[in-house]
Amino acid sequence: MPNKHSKAQHMPQRTCAICKSKKDLDELYAFIIMPEGIIIDPKRRLQRRRHYICKNINCLSNLEEWEKRYFKNCFQKNEIV
Repeated sequence: MPNKHSKAQHMPQRTCAICKSKKDLDELYAFIIMPEGIIIDPKRRLQRRRHYICKNINCLSNLEEWEKRYFKNCFQKNEIV
């Protein structure tokens, strides 16, 4: 959502977790990692750490591979998801 008080009509940008490209927030899907798996949050209402992914078919197809790497890295660092 643009900032109502800004003359420049600033749109926040986020980075795609797969291809690492920066895009406007409305051009990305938000998803959350839960113990059950990945949950897409289209309205961005769930209160958890969000990750973002492009609407590009290549990024969407590589999401499962990214999830495996994410969990592998978390367990190496002894973090709890």
